[in-house]
Amino acid sequence: MRFEKGVEVFSSAGEKIGKISRVVIDTKTKDVTDVVVDRGKDEKVIPVGLVESEDEDRLTLHETNQSVEDFPDYETTHYVPLEEAGGPYDAASYWYPPVDYQYSPAGMLPGGKPKMILQTETSIPEGRVAIAEGAQVISVDDKHIGNVEQVIANSETNTVTRFVVGKGFLLKEHKLVPANWVTKVDKDKIYLSVEAPLFDRLPDYQPT
Repeated sequence: MRFEKGVEVFSSAGEKIGKISRVVIDTKTKDVTDVVVDRGKDEKVIPVGLVESEDEDRLTLHETNQSVEDFPDYETTHYVPLEEAGGPYDAASYWYPPVDYQYSPAGMLPGGKPKMILQTETSIPEGRVAIAEGAQVISVDDKHIGNVEQVIANSETNTVTRFVVGKGFLLKEHKLVPANWVTKVDKDKIYLSVEAPLFDRLPDYQPT
């Protein structure tokens, strides 16, 4: 099963729901747990277990008694007192993409009211990461060797088996990286256990 940004997602009745914007992976098991679907007005987190079938340009979901509206939003925003908010790079509190800070009108009023900021969080639980297309791939010798273009998973277990990694700009090369080369999955980076020269020796791959 292939997961790629921009692939269209349909209900069992053939209604278009939106397009994949991110793939959510369990950082320990490397299982795909959810897909984030961009509907234009918002993004919904849909469990991968609801995917019935996939082909080159679409995913189709199982019939379910849940409405798309019932699934959690990928991002939520709310005001919090300034002193309760962590810094924008606090990994325990903030997730990809970066937090957008903004003072609320309430924080500017006289009378001793605390300053408030608008904090954006995701519904992705701890231990999982939402990977977007373009996540950097870093070799063990600390070189940026390419960027993730596709996530390929076993269709029965949903375990990631390979990553399609693009390298270059005008004449882009593609490599098929085994998942067992991955030592760490971060929100915007994937770290490998091999050095850059070994990655370069992988055969060229033509994505479908």
